[in-house]
Amino acid sequence: MNKTILIGFSALVLAITSVVKADISISGYQEFFVGSADQSIATQGTNAATTEHGVDRAGMSNGNFSRLNATYSTQLDSGLQVDGSYTANARDCQGSRDAMCGVVNFNSVNISGSFGTIGVGEKFDAGAAMLSRITASGAMSEPDGGVIGHFYTGRGGGADATYNVGSGNEHNYADNSMKVTFNSNVYSGFSFAAGFTPNMANEGVPVDAQAQTVTNDKYSAFSDVLALYGKYQAEMDGIGMQIVYGMQSGNAGQISGVDYADYEETAYSIRLDYAGFAADYRKNEAGDSGQIKNNNAGNDEGTSICATYSFASVGLGACQVETNFTDTDNFDNNSTTRTYSAEYQLGGGVKLGLTYFDVDQSANNVTITDADGVISRLAVGF
Repeated sequence: MNKTILIGFSALVLAITSVVKADISISGYQEFFVGSADQSIATQGTNAATTEHGVDRAGMSNGNFSRLNATYSTQLDSGLQVDGSYTANARDCQGSRDAMCGVVNFNSVNISGSFGTIGVGEKFDAGAAMLSRITASGAMSEPDGGVIGHFYTGRGGGADATYNVGSGNEHNYADNSMKVTFNSNVYSGFSFAAGFTPNMANEGVPVDAQAQTVTNDKYSAFSDVLALYGKYQAEMDGIGMQIVYGMQSGNAGQISGVDYADYEETAYSIRLDYAGFAADYRKNEAGDSGQIKNNNAGNDEGTSICATYSFASVGLGACQVETNFTDTDNFDNNSTTRTYSAEYQLGGGVKLGLTYFDVDQSANNVTITDADGVISRLAVGF
């Protein structure tokens, strides 16, 4: 059934692209950061008692999202609207930076009509379109932008990390593996979205059976990932409200004779808007997804509480993101990230911003990361 669906969508896209004569535009975005951090603890190795003091990191960064995008749009004789996006050029993502390629690169097409919007290609999944995420949309887009991580040494997440402290977003957020998505139109405030990803390790090229791997007791890829989200939005007396709830599932399978727990995650958000003020609460819970079965690890979850306020050319924002993970020894690992940001729009797509951040990570009640710092940004959109 899944193969039939994918073949059908491929035929539809090929048929459309063979006759499309679209309006094409080129746009771009650049960002540059300078920052400094004071890190009093940086745990070395696996021994939480061995610490290095006085770790201060400062310097410049070209951010994560500088890019050049080509987009096109056209309307067919049938009335269908066809829109596409392709990342023609992105920031340096070679060598040690190759992990960033999957974050910024897009190659997708959307087909819209009275039925809603169908998308196919390298693009974000349903959760990115549905959940409220002021962590990414507030002033300076931190902590979701991830640039604060350039200025301190954290110990959670990633194949080289000593500790898993949990995730602050649903697992496939900002994942651009090949997928098919559907977004409905809004009916009396209700809408829904769905996404299907055959293989999260597939970013546009065939992969072998070993591409689905689990690293550092933390899942990295699943197959047959299905995402389903529903949203209700309404406005009363100038106050806007959004409530979103979604579920995601996928197969982990067996790797090198070891069975892993399948992917099961819920995520929901609540958002309020009034004039230039917005606040949201978001939570994701993945349990023991991707962990070795019956190894006691799990309770992988994240929570964010954020607010932003904009007036004239000024934007202000504050966020707190908390994560948690229980390891195989039944110890709780946690993290708390706080950001306070301000941004000023000079006009013409140019922005200046400033963020203060504070990051704390702990493993079994022992502090393994304690860092705070300031970063400033020059952003230019064209």
